[in-house]
Amino acid sequence: MSFLDFLDLPFSDPVLIFALVMVIILTVPIVADKLRVPAIVGLIFAGALVGQGALGLLERDDTIILLGTVGLLYLMFIAGISIDLEKFSKFRERSLSFGIISFGLPLAGSMLLAPALLDYSTKSALLLGAIVGSHTLLAYPIANRLGIGKNTAVTMSLGATIVTDALSLTILAIVAATMHGELDASFWLTFLGFVTLYLVVVVFTLPRLGRWFFRNVRDQTNIEYVFLLTVLFVTAYFAQLVGLAAIIGAFLAGLTMNRLVPENSTLMSRVQFVGNALFIPFFLISVGMLVDFRVLVSIEVWLIALLFFLLVMIGKYAAAKAVQLYFRFSSEEGWIMMGLTSPQAAATLAVTLIGFDLGLFDEMAVNAVVLLIMSSCFVGPYLVDLYGRRLVLQEEKASFSVSDAPERILVPLSNPDTSEALMDIAIMIRGNKSTEPIFPLTVARETRSVEADVASGEKLLSHAVVHAAAADVPVIPVTRVDYNIASGIVRATKELRISDIVIGWNGVITARQRIFGSVLDQLMDQSDETILVSKIEQPINTCERTILVLPPMAQYEPGFGNSFQTVKKLINQLGTKVVVLSMESNQSILKPFIENQEPELKAEYKLVSNWNNVYNDISNIYDADSDLVILFSSRRGTIAWQPSFERLPGQIIRKVTPQNLIIVYPAEVEDHSNPTAILRLDESPLTPDMTSNQIYIATDADSNHASAIENLVKGLFPDRSDVASQIAHQLKSIDPDNLPGDLPGMMLQHLSTHFVDRPRLLLAINEKGFHVKKYGEPVKVMFILLSPTHMSMQRNLLILNRLARIVGDKKTRNLLAKAKNIDDIRKTLSARLTILPPNGENITEEEEGKNGE
Repeated sequence: MSFLDFLDLPFSDPVLIFALVMVIILTVPIVADKLRVPAIVGLIFAGALVGQGALGLLERDDTIILLGTVGLLYLMFIAGISIDLEKFSKFRERSLSFGIISFGLPLAGSMLLAPALLDYSTKSALLLGAIVGSHTLLAYPIANRLGIGKNTAVTMSLGATIVTDALSLTILAIVAATMHGELDASFWLTFLGFVTLYLVVVVFTLPRLGRWFFRNVRDQTNIEYVFLLTVLFVTAYFAQLVGLAAIIGAFLAGLTMNRLVPENSTLMSRVQFVGNALFIPFFLISVGMLVDFRVLVSIEVWLIALLFFLLVMIGKYAAAKAVQLYFRFSSEEGWIMMGLTSPQAAATLAVTLIGFDLGLFDEMAVNAVVLLIMSSCFVGPYLVDLYGRRLVLQEEKASFSVSDAPERILVPLSNPDTSEALMDIAIMIRGNKSTEPIFPLTVARETRSVEADVASGEKLLSHAVVHAAAADVPVIPVTRVDYNIASGIVRATKELRISDIVIGWNGVITARQRIFGSVLDQLMDQSDETILVSKIEQPINTCERTILVLPPMAQYEPGFGNSFQTVKKLINQLGTKVVVLSMESNQSILKPFIENQEPELKAEYKLVSNWNNVYNDISNIYDADSDLVILFSSRRGTIAWQPSFERLPGQIIRKVTPQNLIIVYPAEVEDHSNPTAILRLDESPLTPDMTSNQIYIATDADSNHASAIENLVKGLFPDRSDVASQIAHQLKSIDPDNLPGDLPGMMLQHLSTHFVDRPRLLLAINEKGFHVKKYGEPVKVMFILLSPTHMSMQRNLLILNRLARIVGDKKTRNLLAKAKNIDDIRKTLSARLTILPPNGENITEEEEGKNGE
């Protein structure tokens, strides 16, 4: 091929065509981001620019149409596979009503205006209504990227898409049948019969086929991905065959595979990556290539296109606004619904071209529809991008949720056969917004073969890293050498400040073992973190139901809130049904935890009459082919512990023989869900936090500095008046750590004492101010740090420095001084912590121990 062949337009060389498209997909999002334009809009415009209607570089031939169709089907498949099925099921009536309104209003406008203004026949007006009433989920990738894909308004818009497209294509089929004189009883019987048969086969067969496949083809992600593609296109083709649209089949394929592909999984990451990087951009470029700039010179085409555009925008706006007001969505959510339901592309184009072939539309109408597609594809993504960002900012400013608490997950590994299953659990319980990595760990014993054991462990870690990296999850592999495996895990837990441990169990019980085995039992004795002991024999994503077993008084464990939130995230990712087994005494208390806190779960509740025989209750409802059992337990000596807990895992193994079992041990340390926890300055266990009994909010009349100190210390030592009196006396006799001019209106005091075993922080507040000797101004905010005598001066100074930085600005001090309750204090300090840079210093516990010596 000579260089002059490049001048032949449109390009015919397949390599050159593909290269040009790749250049567009690479550069346009970058340029669009610089111009603050949605990348989707940029790709559509780029398609219009290189198409036959402008530069003429590419022809919209069969290849482009094929890839564009694949991209559209893939887009609908992603929408179905990533939708929140619980919300979709919960709000299906809302989706149906929104879809009918969103289709009906533009259709009504078309039936009224098209005959009057365009002299259209009833059939032409009806077909135009099918065009302007439908929509394409062109802007859904933007919502997904912004993290609002599971928002209720977005979920309703997805459901409404199926309704509008189904109605649009049904009207098309009816009009086409009347044109050919085939609209009779046999038409309806054939159409409805085939559609019903298709839906029954898809809804009832595909999920079973998927579960069988994932259980029998394990650890082969490439084959799993090809299976999903096969399901997508086969389902889409048969939908088209029975008279539905291929896009409806693609969406149904996504819905049927939804529960089998968790959101935080390697397979989902692969599905999203290929779609967003390749297939969907091809679709957007192909849509842009429909635009023919040469028709823009016709005023009549512009006027017709304007009418079409107004029918779409006014109808979709009215529908979105009505639904927003009726269901009390925010203004941003209303605009997002309009942005999602206004773009025209797939069904619009199909109906238009068939209408042209039937003689119901002329060329001018077809050109006007192309202009409608171009304009609506600009407006819709712009609205979703603009108001989606505002919605995200609103959600970030909302009150702190337990599920947003920082988490660090450790996954001790020893068996290559179970490592991926354990990593999958860790990936699923990791929050979507979390920036923390997962820490897979191997521990080698300090023996003569330690080097070989370390090398073997590193090989195991490499597989875990690759598996997590495929799910786009950061991973930091960790290796430890220790004489004792459990001690090595505990040491890594402390050094890495771990919050959750996911560890495997083979299910083997011997008489000498107390609960699980030496390593697990030692780990529970030596650690305080949440532990998920996991026995996984079948792929966890194939489970259809979770049996959640909650013992009496489980909710009173200090770490129950966070551990329960972790389990809810896992169940939400799996998308399983939930059956809760609990005693009657705590069922009413636990129900709000399950149903009213995000992620909300819809559960069936069953009572346990005798906790000592709970394994019988599990056995009575357990289905080995579909159930995951999650049992909450507790460590010896905790408030919920009872002797039967130590026998229960073995009893469940023998009596129930579950293939998938997770036993959860909540953390023993106080967590973010405990209402008494006010503030944690950082994650170091040596840095103090405050609870309600360490805070004193004085009345205006109570301005006595000494009285405030006495009240604070009494709150810390309520049962030891002698200790409280001694510490109060010492505090009243020592000078503050800061001068009056350093932090106006605030005083810092520090006292080392052997009466505390860890740093304690006390806070007193008086808006009018405390009167303190040697201070020339009232003290509105007073912090007192009590530290153990063995703690180094360096650590004390570090804590005081950190505290001074937190309240170093005048605005924070003023807000603290005006606080009326504990919630005000929490909000003020939390807001300050979000913008405060981290400390540059860090002292490890080993260094602390040396300094203490």
